Amino acid sequence: MSFIEQLKNGGWTKPKLKQDNNIRKYSTTGDILSYKRCKRQYGYFHERGFKSSSTTQMYFGTLVHDVLDKIHRIYQSTGALPDEQGVKDVVDESHEVLVRAGIRPYDPIQQKKNATKLLGRFLELVNVKFFNHVQQTEYPLERELKTDNDTPYVLHGIVDVLSGAICHDLDLPYSTDPGDIEIWDYKASKRPEKGSQYIKDYQYQMRVYCELYKQQTGKYPARAVLVFLGDLNDDKFWEAAGGDPSNFARIFYVVTPNLDHIETAMTNFNGTVDLIEEERGKLFEEQWQAPEHEVDSMTCQACEIRFNCERLTSSE
Repeated sequence: MSFIEQLKNGGWTKPKLKQDNNIRKYSTTGDILSYKRCKRQYGYFHERGFKSSSTTQMYFGTLVHDVLDKIHRIYQSTGALPDEQGVKDVVDESHEVLVRAGIRPYDPIQQKKNATKLLGRFLELVNVKFFNHVQQTEYPLERELKTDNDTPYVLHGIVDVLSGAICHDLDLPYSTDPGDIEIWDYKASKRPEKGSQYIKDYQYQMRVYCELYKQQTGKYPARAVLVFLGDLNDDKFWEAAGGDPSNFARIFYVVTPNLDHIETAMTNFNGTVDLIEEERGKLFEEQWQAPEHEVDSMTCQACEIRFNCERLTSSE
């Protein structure tokens, strides 16, 4: 049937559903939390291949992660951490790489200045006590599992840092041991308020990582540590800390493995995988409808398909 005949007979033909017999990979942030936040947004950008025209939101976090990874390699090869100018040079280098990859900031001069300030303060705060214990950066975690519906899938994630007893060496206010193994995750933002959905999502992510680490190695890490670098922007707290990490404990958020909490997180993870698989099996026109639950305003404002979202138009 020609294109003109299609139009005369009532419109476009509908694409066929993809038949995929491969075992799919699922991650905590890219899949599970994204789907739970808004399944319509997840479906369009993760399943149907829509590409976002805006990359400013991911720029700063990616820059911070990339610079810290480069600083670790510098320390490994030279035995010394870069000074202020060295940090600035690494930030500039990473910025150029991101720009060439199409990831651009809204205000590059200010963004680079801010990244240099935060990362310089982080190095001053944790110094070699942190980097001496780093065993591996970008540590991959991956395991084949099954949901309660017997659906096989691969759970995967990447931990920013696998380390020895950093918390012990930094004298942070936790029950530590010099033989501890820890997993660390960098966050470029400020620490969310206690009880917020954001902090609950971070806890969820770390609990899944703890289970993945156990599946991969046979034992849980001593703790998972989130470090919120955005809080280092506060000059008042920075001055009060006096270079002592234990005086700036706000930037560290520890999740200690708890079997009940981890089991709950994994049950939720498996259930969400089943929901995504169920959604993928629906007819094309019935897939990825707007969620019935409330979606936070920041998610909606950043969404490029919000203007024809039935959930938003029905509430106007």
